[in-house]
Amino acid sequence: MAAEYANLVVWLIGLFGIVGLVLLYVARFVNKDSLAYDEAFVWRRKLPKEARPKRNG
Repeated sequence: MAAEYANLVVWLIGLFGIVGLVLLYVARFVNKDSLAYDEAFVWRRKLPKEARPKRNG
């Protein structure tokens, strides 16, 4: 019985590790998504500089 629990714990750690890795890469993608890309390819327009949000980093 203890071996089954150990196996379950290993599988759960692996599963949460994979899910965490996917979430990390999605968060990184969303952070790097730029307003300039959205303006050029989604909205097909250019916003004035006053309307752009200030980005740090």
